[in-house]
Formats: sequence, structure tokens, C-alpha cells
Amino acid sequence: MNDFKRKLDQMMGDTTEQERRIKQRVHDDLQPSRKRQFSWQALLVTAALPVVALLLVFNLMPDNQISSDQGPGTPYDPLDDMALISALQKKEQLSSIDYEEFSSLPEAKEVDGLLYVDDESFSLQFSTDTYHPVLERKADLYDATVYEPGDIVKTFTNTNSHLPTYTGVYYEVVAVPGDRVVLQDGKLNINGNKLSSELMDRYTEQNVKIAGGYDQLLNAREYLLLNHFPAKGTVQGATVTPVHKIYGKLIGVATEERTESIYIDYLTDQMKSDYTAEEYFDLYLYDQLTGLNKLPESSVFAETSRIGELFLEAAYRRAIPINEDRVEIRYQYGREGVVEQAFSMGRDAKSGQWIVKN
Repeated sequence: MNDFKRKLDQMMGDTTEQERRIKQRVHDDLQPSRKRQFSWQALLVTAALPVVALLLVFNLMPDNQISSDQGPGTPYDPLDDMALISALQKKEQLSSIDYEEFSSLPEAKEVDGLLYVDDESFSLQFSTDTYHPVLERKADLYDATVYEPGDIVKTFTNTNSHLPTYTGVYYEVVAVPGDRVVLQDGKLNINGNKLSSELMDRYTEQNVKIAGGYDQLLNAREYLLLNHFPAKGTVQGATVTPVHKIYGKLIGVATEERTESIYIDYLTDQMKSDYTAEEYFDLYLYDQLTGLNKLPESSVFAETSRIGELFLEAAYRRAIPINEDRVEIRYQYGREGVVEQAFSMGRDAKSGQWIVKN
């Protein structure tokens, strides 16, 4: 042991063990690195891990989360069904209306206000009277759910929708705003449940197919309709219909012989001169809708495409007297951004009847 090592030991104590460790570390660092040995066991385990993970996913995930129905699919094409339904309607083979079913409806003695008489007439067994359906227009048409499942309604002819609706057909409401509608391959589900009703029993018994393809939540002004009187063995469109194309709920019947109504007077050519300006305005709209053209033509209505809507929106309408011979008919919707509409009614000097002013 040299003199320096002895003095160092005296200062720091015995450093022999520390020196041994330093020499060993230097020796290890100077050795060439060993090549990593190939391990087929490690490769096998690594390859198996994804398979095990996939099996765990399939076993733990609910079946409905890996359904083949998820994601984009083949869209329903309504063109062929539209052509078939239109052809059946033209041949008067789409519906088979059982008017005897209407015999259970109440007979209206008076029809006014939001009620009106449909121009369609029919007869019933054991009666010589001439009957007409009585329909109810709705207040709050755009502000509430105004029809319920099971309601029987009539519509405007509308061939621009997903599937067509027709004026001469009675439809039943099967889904209302807020309902989730799923229709595929003729199977109709509302809010996750298969639709079960007397109407569906009728469709099954008469071998009627439901056409349409939907998976949607009906918005605040949409209803799903089905033909209430389908002809046997036909294809019927399940139609998502906006509320402004539904022109009333069937609530009763009227007779030409006993019911008091401006519409009965109009249909039987017995109009009076004492109707109010608003009643005449309603009859002018009714005249346009029925196409009977019993009232003088008005260029005012020729310039608008909203005849049907104006008729339906009677609850939003106000008659404002200007003087003895002039009344303003104003539609006030109470919604910001919705433009009010106004029409002028004047009294004819000769007949005393109210007419629409240009």
C-alpha cells in the first residue's frame, strides 16, 4: 500500500470495497453487448393478445351494439310504391270505404265555428237522408299536438311528400309529434314497440302491405297516417304528413235535411244573404277547395298557393270592421317573424252579400 493510499484510508476510512465496485463497472462497460436471443414463446404470446382481446369484446359487448343494422345501409326508394299507389287511386281501387261505420257517429244539428261539412255525400241503410262527414279544424294548429293516435282525418291531395295522400281517402293517425317511427320491410314500430291496433288487425286480415321506409323522430308538426279503409290486397303508404296538410278530424255526420250550416246551404244551392263577412270569406275558401266554383271568381285567391292553409287556419283569423260596408279579415299568428295576412271584404250594393275585394 503506497503512501497516498494509506493517507486516504486515514482520511476516509477503508475504501477497498468501493474500488472493487468501480473496477467491476469499468470491466462490464468494456465488454461487447450480447445479442438478444430469439424467443418463439414471446412471439406466440404477442400474437395471441389481439385474439384474446377481440374475444373479450364480443363476449362482453351487448348484442344490440354490434348489430349489422348499425351505420349506413340501403335507403328505401319510394318511386315504385308511389307509382303503384297512384295507379290504385286513379282506378278507385285504393280504398274500400264502409260508410256504415259512420252510423255510430253523432249527427250534428248545427255546424259552425271551426266545424265544417265535407262536400262528399253518402247514404246509410234504413235512411233516405243525404249525409255528409263533419270535420273539425283545430285551434293552436301550429302550437300544440292537435291530433291523437286513432283519430280519423282527411287530407289534401299531396303527391310531393315521401308517399302520397289523397283528398278522397280517410286516414288514421298512428303516430304523433315526438314519436319515434321505424318502418322497414312492412314492419312498423312506434317508440320501440310493434304497432298493435284494430287498424293493424284489419291490415293483416285483408293482406294489406304497408309501404314506406322510416327511422325518424316526428317533429312538432308531423303525423304518421295510414289509410283507415284500405282495399284488400293493396299497398298502402305510411305517410309522414305535416299538420297543414291535414284538414280536420272526423267527429260526426250532417244531413242535408236537418243540419243548419252555411256549408249545407252552399252545397244545396240555398245560400242566404245574412251571413257575416267572415262566414262569406270561409265559403270563398271552401268554394276554391271543393272546385265547385259557385261563387264569383277573385283574383286575390288566384295569386296565392295557400288556400288550404287559410281555410285550416280559421282559429288564427279575426274579422275587423272598418265601416258598415267593409271588413278586414286578418290572420294573426302571434309568432315573431311570421307575417300577418290581411284580406278585404266589401258588401255588394245589389245583393247585399259580402265579396272578396281585389
